[in-house]
Amino acid sequence: MTAPATCVTCGNPLAEAVTGRRYCSNACRQRAYRERASTRDETDRLVSLVPTPLDSFVGRREELAALTRNETDRLVSLVGPAGAGKTRLAVQHVSKRADQVWWAALAPASDAVQAIHAAVGAHPLPNRPARDAVVAEVERHRRPLLVLDNCEHLLFDVADVVADLLARCPRLRVLVTSREPLRLAGEQVFAVGELELPPADADLTEALRHDAVALFRDRAASVDRSFEVDAANVADVVAVCRALDGMPLAIELAARRITVLSPADVLARLGDRLALLTGPRAADDRHRTLRTAIGWSYDLLTEDEQAASRRLAVLGVPFDLGVASAVCGVPDALELLSSLEQKSLLVVDRVGGHTTFRQLESIRLYCHERAIAHGDLSLVADRLVEWVCSVVEPEISSFFPSPSLVLRLDRNVGLLELAAARTAETADWSRHALTIVAMAWTSTPRAPRGAPTELLHQALSQPMPQEYRSVLAVLAAMHHRTRGGWHATRRFAEESLAIERADGRHPGTTARALEVLASAEAHTGDPALAWQLFDEAAALLRDSDDKLARAIVLNSHGWTLLQHGFADRAAPLVREALTLTRLIGLPHMLNPVLHSAGAIALARKDHPDAVELFRESLEVGSEHPMDQYYDLEGLALGLLGVGSDDERALSLLTSAAVVRTRYDFRPEPYWQALLDDARAVCRDRLSAGRLRAAESTGERMSLAQAISYALTAQPLADSDGVISARELHVATLVAEGLTNRQIGQRLGISPHTVARHVTHARSKLGLRSRAQLAVWAGRQTP
Repeated sequence: MTAPATCVTCGNPLAEAVTGRRYCSNACRQRAYRERASTRDETDRLVSLVPTPLDSFVGRREELAALTRNETDRLVSLVGPAGAGKTRLAVQHVSKRADQVWWAALAPASDAVQAIHAAVGAHPLPNRPARDAVVAEVERHRRPLLVLDNCEHLLFDVADVVADLLARCPRLRVLVTSREPLRLAGEQVFAVGELELPPADADLTEALRHDAVALFRDRAASVDRSFEVDAANVADVVAVCRALDGMPLAIELAARRITVLSPADVLARLGDRLALLTGPRAADDRHRTLRTAIGWSYDLLTEDEQAASRRLAVLGVPFDLGVASAVCGVPDALELLSSLEQKSLLVVDRVGGHTTFRQLESIRLYCHERAIAHGDLSLVADRLVEWVCSVVEPEISSFFPSPSLVLRLDRNVGLLELAAARTAETADWSRHALTIVAMAWTSTPRAPRGAPTELLHQALSQPMPQEYRSVLAVLAAMHHRTRGGWHATRRFAEESLAIERADGRHPGTTARALEVLASAEAHTGDPALAWQLFDEAAALLRDSDDKLARAIVLNSHGWTLLQHGFADRAAPLVREALTLTRLIGLPHMLNPVLHSAGAIALARKDHPDAVELFRESLEVGSEHPMDQYYDLEGLALGLLGVGSDDERALSLLTSAAVVRTRYDFRPEPYWQALLDDARAVCRDRLSAGRLRAAESTGERMSLAQAISYALTAQPLADSDGVISARELHVATLVAEGLTNRQIGQRLGISPHTVARHVTHARSKLGLRSRAQLAVWAGRQTP
């Protein structure tokens, strides 16, 4: 049944239901006309309710362009963490609109409908709810836009009223700013995150091209007109922006400290940033300090979400779902993490098909304060120890941990020190041994493989089960082998082997001890005994399905034979090891085997083949560049043998020597003799000036730069017109036909960062297109 028609002005029933009739009398019609005229006069006042910023708008060009492109979307939500600049971005976007704009600041509101009613200036309708009055006002305009600023504390109410208004007002568009989306059908969510950050080693020109540095400069100059970002302070400014995760509010508050602190002083005090970063007296209360800005979000969480935020903050490093579940004390933390991510309190990183989570550092420090107040530190440490032990214990008796386990530990390597410290603090020596084993099994891109010497030795001085002592002893032996400590290698390997022979149940761990002891015997004892030990290890693994263990033993045997002058005996062993490793399908495990194959090619004077093998090893080992200094040396030896590029060979030798010195990686006598001969060849072939220049280049390059240099034909420099090492590496991958996303996955950076490297490389080289860059990069590779 159709509801009776009523007068729009007074609400009284209409006597005659004539189609199109809206008023009960001429008096009501005239009254409505006067109200519309008055409302039209007030239009400018309503538009002016949009906040008028007192400072300049910096950056966010891509976000503004995207919002402009999507003006047909009826519901757009700008979502991001505290201080990301959501409100400022919304103001900048709507300030250029000529149509009707209403701005509802919901932060101080407790009733969403009433706040919207007041913002649109709706006139109350007799006997009608406030929503109807809002609808009536909205419908009077051709292209109305309603901005709802800071909705997170009224999320359910806002979602309800927005859904209703969009359904009843077909011309209405709504722009929302919130720390989490409304989760309505058709909602377009724009993530507002960190400003564009420069690389840590950016020079002045490159740093000033990035929004974070530009914002710091602008806000610092607003309080100190003499301030400028220059060559003397750019490194500190960049470090401040990166430490603050590129968050606009934090950067602005830090920049305002320039009146009394230098950028270096600000950087030094960021450990106590929650006290340091406070705003001007006129600021919004929620943004007066960084602590209150974050606290606003924290206070809106449920008890379970607050507990999870506190406990995850204790970790201090990125973590995966398994770690989060263990630390939060739940079987599966997926829903908790999803909720925190939706509320902009977690960042999700996806690299190489694997997902990790992290808190922005300012948020983490706030939640860490709360963790201390709630006594969560010991609880988290104990749960983390349980997780580490549950991961390591099942594989303690394997020849070598499974590659999947090593990768899992690598991704959580920052957590292992916390677990080791906790078990030492509580004198839980058995579990302490497992945490040290976990550390020794890891390999990271920025640090050498394994646990530090002192931790291995301290752990072995404590009581523990014999099977734990065996694995720790052999890991200590392997540690000393890498550093040329052959007598210590032999001593620890003998201890492990004695335990394994007494037990007699684990052929894998027995073979592991035999392999390490055999390599030590070859250098300190009887080489003939070494060959017997290698044969015994191979026999134990002959019927095993562990292809990786067999490959490791065969490769070690072959490498040791080569060092004693038996290249022909070594070749079939290494060839079989290479076949097995390729069958396993783990590219990064090929690295040591390809090195042995390359060394055999060098011994046979097959220098072109050696060059190709060492190049392949450098390429497949990119996940763990700390292992690649050996390959730089091998490639340099091959290049000298070919006679193609003596200066590049010397630069690579020098760069590898820097790594060896830094981490005390000592080459075997056989390999050291080859390196000494290579340097002598360089001294004979190169003039004094070219010799010094090549060595200087090698000393200045990072390991990553040296690897890029090794795989290209062009030396790297930082001067104008010559692209950086990372830009050159990206350009070579462009030449391979990879997309920005694929390049980002390979290098562990975002597609946006890849695009920036491509743009910078093209600009420096004067190239107009990506295709031209690919052609240029292809010509750089011999």
